[in-house]
Parts: sequence; C-alpha cells; structure tokens
Amino acid sequence: MTSANRPRGSLMGEGVADALVVPGRAPTVLAFHGFTGTPQEVALVVEVARELGLAAEAPLLPGHGLRVADLAATTFADWLSAAEEHYARAATRGPVIACGLSMGALLAFHLAKNHPQSTAGVIAIANAVWLRSPWPALPLRLLGRLRLPDFWLSKTAPDLGDSEQRAVHLTYNAQPIHAAISLLKAGQELADQLHLVHAPTLLLHGALDAVAPVENAFRVAVRLGTLDKRTVVFARSRHILTRDVERAAVRLELHAFLKRLAAL
Repeated sequence: MTSANRPRGSLMGEGVADALVVPGRAPTVLAFHGFTGTPQEVALVVEVARELGLAAEAPLLPGHGLRVADLAATTFADWLSAAEEHYARAATRGPVIACGLSMGALLAFHLAKNHPQSTAGVIAIANAVWLRSPWPALPLRLLGRLRLPDFWLSKTAPDLGDSEQRAVHLTYNAQPIHAAISLLKAGQELADQLHLVHAPTLLLHGALDAVAPVENAFRVAVRLGTLDKRTVVFARSRHILTRDVERAAVRLELHAFLKRLAAL
C-alpha cells in the first residue's frame, strides 16, 4: 500500500519508525524527533555521532510511530517523561549532549536546564518554542481556550523543500489537536525558562521554515543562560532541516560542534 492510499490516522512516507541506537564513548548524544515524526528526522545527528565514535540514541517518543490515535492519548508531559528516562540511562555512562528537532528541541532544552551538571551541550534544530502565526499558532491558542472535544487535522506533506525527501518522509498523515495544543503551551512555558540553560548550544534553523519561524533561533539565543552559543540559518531550507536541500551543510555544523564537545 502506498502512503497516499494509507488510511487516515496512520503513517505516510517510507521506512521504519524504530529507535536508532549506536554504541560508542561518552558524551552520549541523545536526539529527539518532532511532533508526529519518527527518529528518521534526527538520523543525521546519530550518523555524525557514530562517525566521531560517540554513543548515540534517537528514541521513538510515546504516541508516535504507529497510529494517530496513540498520539491523541499523549501530551507534552508524556514526551518529556520519556525523554527524562532516556536521559537518566544515558547519564550513567557519562555526560550527555541533548539534541532535538522541532518539538524535540523543547525536550533538549528541558533536559539541559533540569540536569546542568551532566549536560555537555544542546543542539536545537528548527526549535518550536514558538509556532508560526497566524497558522498554526493562532487557531491552536483559540481552540485551547474553547476546550472543544479532540479532533484530528489532516496533513498533506511535511515541510521539506527537497521534493524527493518530502515524498518519502515518515510522519503521521493527521495530527490530534489536543496533543498539538499541549505542545504550544509547553513552548510558551519554556520561553520563560531558557535562562536556566547554561550548556554550550548550537541553534540551527531553516530560513523558509513554515512551522516554526526562523526568528525562533534568535529569540531563543538571546534568552539562553550560556554565552557559548552559535546560531546558523540555512537560506534554502524548511522545517525538517536534517533532510532538506542543505543537509550536507547541516552535517558539517553538527560534526564541528560534536567534535568540539567530545574533546572537552
């Protein structure tokens, strides 16, 4: 069955939604995918960590990878709880570098502020601390106030400029509104806590991002509690930066940052 023929409420795209794990030395790179996504989205991070001999893990977050109905039963609290569990296991082996794409970046920031002593660094790719307005931020804010019963919105295609990658990108073909509202609220709360992040931070963002505006990278940067931060904007890229047209340049930034932290 092609992704176009799959029933609403399932995955579209190609590949598998399995977690990614590679052995290696510390610091361990812990990479989180985005809302409705899979570990495929951060496979590039895992690949770079492997090249450097670092241990890396990209977990499949609760509610993801199978049915939209599963995601509808979760909130940001569930995703953060799972991230904390993975972090706790990784931290037994030494320092951790917390990384995430979109929603995953919010998880990475939370881990960094909650565990300042064991977090060696943060990588925030297309961070979704704020969602683009008016869409999707404004409708989600309004729906959150109305407290309507949950429902799903269909998704047409992921926000990718690379047409080949867009056709095969593995993600849900719909999104549950209550779960999306929980993500919006989590970003609003996190915005006032970013000063508690003191680890070295790499911020990567696509200039053409239609989900989380490129301004997010700069708005986050000025709020961070660390002076060790680098912000890079990719002029031709959209939201799924790790799989888009400038992914080779993204790889170089990841490699340089991870290599530097691994040498500390």
